[in-house]
Amino acid sequence: MMQKRSLEMNPIEKQAEIMTELAQLMLDQVEGPYEFITCEYEYVERYSTVSSSLSVIQHGTQKYPDTAAGYAIDNAELCTKLRGLMKCHTGGEWTSFTLSLDAGGKAKTKFYYY
Repeated sequence: MMQKRSLEMNPIEKQAEIMTELAQLMLDQVEGPYEFITCEYEYVERYSTVSSSLSVIQHGTQKYPDTAAGYAIDNAELCTKLRGLMKCHTGGEWTSFTLSLDAGGKAKTKFYYY
């Protein structure tokens, strides 16, 4: 059923769905309350993949949590898919982006291009 829904979505909805999945991956790595969770993603052109760095601010202290097995692979796959969708939709190719979530779950993104 999910596959059929994906085929019916417009490009913006598909991109938003991937961003939601990325946010959920971030949330799954953090235990307890937090002020901010941030993940920085960088496209590694040489290998056609994406690397990521996750940090969390808890009780005013920035930490770099251990991530679950498969986290990096899931991130890379979703980001590569997102980059392809965005390129098809806008023609732009981001080199990196940051996704941040505040304590209320509100997301903020910043994309960087060539």
